[in-house]
Parts: sequence; C-alpha cells; structure tokens
Amino acid sequence: MSTHASVLLFCGTLAIGATVHCGGDSPSTPQPPTVPTTAPSPSPTPPPVGIVLPAGMVCDPTPPPMLGLKAVMWRRHGNGWVLDSTPIVPNVDRYCDRVGFGDWKFCFTRPEGNPQREACDYLVVGQASDTGRWGPTWTIDGKPCDGKAACVNQPDNQFQAIARGPGRYEACASPLARVYDGDDPYPGTRCGQVDVP
Repeated sequence: MSTHASVLLFCGTLAIGATVHCGGDSPSTPQPPTVPTTAPSPSPTPPPVGIVLPAGMVCDPTPPPMLGLKAVMWRRHGNGWVLDSTPIVPNVDRYCDRVGFGDWKFCFTRPEGNPQREACDYLVVGQASDTGRWGPTWTIDGKPCDGKAACVNQPDNQFQAIARGPGRYEACASPLARVYDGDDPYPGTRCGQVDVP
C-alpha cells in the first residue's frame, strides 16, 4: 500500500470516528436538559365566614376546620379547678407539618410559644356567645357558666373557666366556626367536655 493511500485511510478513519464521537449518527444523541418540577403549594383555607380577627392579628397559613376542643382540668384553684380548652385541627393539606408539628394526624393551630398561636385559636373557635370574648362558651351540666352555678368564666382568658364543683363542663366554639366534616381520623365536633369529680 502506498504512503498516500495509508494517509487517506488513516484520515478517513479519523473522520468517521470524530463524527460518531461528536454526535453524528450515534445512538447516544444528547437529550435536552430536564427541568425540575415542584409540587404545587396547597391552596389556603379560607377563614370562617363572619369571623374577623382583631386588628393587627395574623394567622397564616389559615388552619383547617376544627376537629374539636380539648378540655382538661388544668390546675388546682382553691377547692376547685381551672379548666383549659385548646382547639385541635386535622392535618388537611399537610397543615400540621407546615406549621411545625410534623406529619401528625391532628395538631394544635400552632406550637406553644408561636406568635400566631392566639390569633389562630381565635380564628378557629370564634367568640363566646355569652361574653362576646374570643374563646369558647362554657357550660356546666348544660347551664351557663355565669358564676351562679359551680362554673365561672376565667376573667382574663375565655379559653379557661373555673370549676367550683362537680359536673360535666363543656366548652363550645361559636356557631360561626367551621367544623371538619371528614372521617379521617374522625368527624369533627364543635365542643369538648371534661368531667370534674
């Protein structure tokens, strides 16, 4: 084979190799870059109709409808008890996780100490029908907590009442408050009860 033919064969081989390597007819044609996708943010829950927070109070994201009120005998008060109530909400649209609780089935409106906790509790529960203050309406054995029976509204916190005797104490959210109507973990209720012996 002549030198001239060897050079031509070598150059031809290089040209074919370069074409295949640089994406000519190669089966490994470069693909367009993939664009990362993000999951859409959950749509915000609208606030309850008729419940407007006091000026300057913020609750964002808005809690889902109330699952119930947790009512407990909180601490001793003379011969009775201070009762306390806290609204519980379901983990709709990952709400509990978004406000710092994790992937729970239900949670409070915000963790203890969160600056929006009070506003979010107000938004979920509304105002008491007897006092007009933010918080639930308290009763004992179906009677108003007006100080005449064994029940007295806490003077500076409507989420609490003072139990001065035995009975079934109930804290109920405003009729304007929205109540969860699903069944996971269970259907919601407007009230919470605690039996004081």
